[in-house]
Amino acid sequence: MKKILQTDRQYNDNLNMYNKREGLSALLLFVIMCLGYAILGCFAKYIKGSMMTCTNIIFNTVISAITIILIKINKRNISTIGLKSGKEVLSIVIGGIFAAILFYNNCLSHLLAGNRLLPVKKIIPLVISFLSVAVCEEFVFRGYIDTRIYSLVKHKSIAVILTGILFILMHYPYRMLAYGMTLSDFFGNVGWIINLFVTHIVLSMIYMKTNSLYGAIIPHWVSNLAYEIVVR
Repeated sequence: MKKILQTDRQYNDNLNMYNKREGLSALLLFVIMCLGYAILGCFAKYIKGSMMTCTNIIFNTVISAITIILIKINKRNISTIGLKSGKEVLSIVIGGIFAAILFYNNCLSHLLAGNRLLPVKKIIPLVISFLSVAVCEEFVFRGYIDTRIYSLVKHKSIAVILTGILFILMHYPYRMLAYGMTLSDFFGNVGWIINLFVTHIVLSMIYMKTNSLYGAIIPHWVSNLAYEIVVR
């Protein structure tokens, strides 16, 4: 059991080299992302369809770019968010298995129950859009915040839990402004919050075990896409 829970050596070495300035930059990145999602939520009230899809892709690209800029400002390498580093094959294999489970739960089980897929012409833009979401959110949360916030708390488990809380809270500004969701509505959906938190823990463990972010990006992408391509 100890070996299963053991994290990658390079991942641990990276944690110990981050400073408190990088920890604070992680919190700043969280604030930037929340503000960005709030703006995106305002757009969602007035634009729909392909225009919203394009806006979403642009937003995620910008946030991903900001993350990389912060990495460069702090004179770190892109490998410090799990790109071009680590046990990539193992990461992809574990992530692929988790993705298959999520695909069954979010899509295939509904198809077997009699639901149908969206038309292919509608699925293709979603494939690109949700890939941009997965890459962006994994860059920000598992790649950057989850690791840099360690410099402020000096405990891996606490860092992961705090990042999970931030990951949940990040979803609120968009839903508040796009759908008029209140705090009561948001936190009243206990099942959804638990699902988000557990997913975060699993994705973080994949990254911690392999020091590669690909195994977190793949299931994140598949999960969101699989849910949205089914007509319920």
